[in-house]
Amino acid sequence: MPTPDRTGALAAAAGFARAAAWAPDWRGAFLSALAREVEERRFFLWLPVAAIGGVALNLAANQEPSLWLPALLTTLFAGLAWTSRARPVALGVSLGLAALFAGFLSMSLRTARVAAPVLDRIRIVTLQGFVEEVDLRTVGARMVIGVASADGMPREKVPRRVRVTMRKTPDVAAGDYVELKARLLPPSRAVLPGGYDFARDAFFAGVGAVGSTLGPIRLLPPPGDASLSQRFHAAIDQARNRLAQRVNAIIGGDEGAIAAAMVTGKRDFLSTDAKDLIREAGIFHIITISGVQMTLVAGIFFVVTRRLLALSPTLALKYPIKKWAAVVAIAGSLLYDVATGSRVGTERALIMTVIVLGAVIMNRRALTMRNLAFAVLAVVAIEPEAILGVSFQLSFAAVAALVAVMEARIAAHDLDPDPFVPKRGEGPKRGTLATHLVDRPLALLFATAFATLATASFMAYHFHDLSPYVLIGNPLTLTVIEFFAVPGALIGAALYPLGLDGPVWLYVGAGIKFILWVARFIADAPGSTLHLRAFAPYALPFLASP
Repeated sequence: MPTPDRTGALAAAAGFARAAAWAPDWRGAFLSALAREVEERRFFLWLPVAAIGGVALNLAANQEPSLWLPALLTTLFAGLAWTSRARPVALGVSLGLAALFAGFLSMSLRTARVAAPVLDRIRIVTLQGFVEEVDLRTVGARMVIGVASADGMPREKVPRRVRVTMRKTPDVAAGDYVELKARLLPPSRAVLPGGYDFARDAFFAGVGAVGSTLGPIRLLPPPGDASLSQRFHAAIDQARNRLAQRVNAIIGGDEGAIAAAMVTGKRDFLSTDAKDLIREAGIFHIITISGVQMTLVAGIFFVVTRRLLALSPTLALKYPIKKWAAVVAIAGSLLYDVATGSRVGTERALIMTVIVLGAVIMNRRALTMRNLAFAVLAVVAIEPEAILGVSFQLSFAAVAALVAVMEARIAAHDLDPDPFVPKRGEGPKRGTLATHLVDRPLALLFATAFATLATASFMAYHFHDLSPYVLIGNPLTLTVIEFFAVPGALIGAALYPLGLDGPVWLYVGAGIKFILWVARFIADAPGSTLHLRAFAPYALPFLASP
């Protein structure tokens, strides 16, 4: 005779059996997903993650690591990966370890390439050298000088470059050979644990000291001719300053300063209040030459070139004008990078743009996670220290989120490889006006939402605050950048040598006035900025996962 306990146990077992029958097959779903990942070779996407881990391990070392051991381990595990091609598990482990030690080695090689003396203590010295860059301000300026000699310092302790500020606008330009007296000090370290480390960025930029000038700056005849690279970069910097001054003078105010920053990358005309305003509104990226501007520039070159070539039926039907347009877009992106100073953030955007356009030339899908992985690997190989920068983290997190959403939509709806091209035999679902007035704004809001979710944790970690109204500010800002800033910058720069660029800059300024109006509206709204406490960096991978 069954006891009450036995009866309860049997009922519970029956209940569990019914629940298991209705529950999804988690093991089967996992194995199916794993098989699909293997089939699509998506485990390749973890190689950049391993390489970034190697860079992070190198930067965490409390002394400079040797070169021979990571080189040996990279070669060893790469060889093991080659010999274990028929064994998937061994191949994956070997490739992951090879990528890890390759990232470690890349960081060591980068450190060895840029190594230069750093000032040991505060000094007052008389310097001579070539002016490499001049950043003009409303009052005063800041210069980077390639040091040729420094009185009272041994040659082996003289920094390669120094950055000095002055209270008056100097009568010198990039490429001049000058002598000046300056109070120099070592670049400052991070004030708080995990905070911004200016000394690290200065080291990789070759800047070994910062300070201010004492007294006048004298122009001297150079002891020898400047190198071709120095003359080229000096000419670029002079042209950028002339254009920035003209744009700032025509538009005026903070609008002119923002326009000058968008066009030339020169941001020192902008007031502190305006910087705080656009930062609180969550649109600080408008004054940085980053992925948004680079993508729009490349897109304008690509679309305009392709449309012009398509005017000829012979060219359109017999020749690969899409590939030709991609080549022109790559050239235009390179020119834009050089013309805006080729800073670290711009170079990363250029790398991603070139890889995407290269995929077009090779008849491959452009926007894929694999291309994003190649871009990360390229950054790790060229500038591995960039992984600690907020610009790298924000840009790649946003792009990864957008590509992931696009791939998910393609998989869910069984669309064609390019979801923006209608299927054959099907007409458009809405008219052209409806497409522009409804679909495009909704798509922009959709993209902004996912990019914001992907980057919010990085914003909170680096800046300790969040802007809840970024879903309002970003779409409006991107629209103005798309229709005012970038096209106006290209047209104005083309007309600038002819002196016919004035009306174009007024057009750009009108768009920027609207951006600042939106920024003030958002900044004045209740709860526009949420201040957050600092948290540990190892929480980022969990918070960044959508």
